[in-house]
Amino acid sequence: MPKIVFINEIKDGMELAIPVKNKFGQIMLAENTKLEERHKNILLLWGIQSVSVRDNEEESELQFDDAAISKAKDQLKKRLKWNFRNVNEEEIYNLALGELLKKNLK
Repeated sequence: MPKIVFINEIKDGMELAIPVKNKFGQIMLAENTKLEERHKNILLLWGIQSVSVRDNEEESELQFDDAAISKAKDQLKKRLKWNFRNVNEEEIYNLALGELLKKNLK
């Protein structure tokens, strides 16, 4: 599952879990981009305050099957009465989905 980091917390080698898009939905930095120090200034220039990066330790430990993902999506659908309208809301949805998956493992 991705984790959100503020731009000033970016370290070389972190990998984007979700593409960085502008307000028009255009991809500015693609998913899986390996971040470097130079990206900090670019992202700040674009007005981006945080990004979603892969949590490699967590991803290597947790694997979810399709049934678990489907169950978590159904649970989330019952709680959320809206469809996401932009990238930020989609990111919130994905984070909530990840938390439900982890909670269902326990």
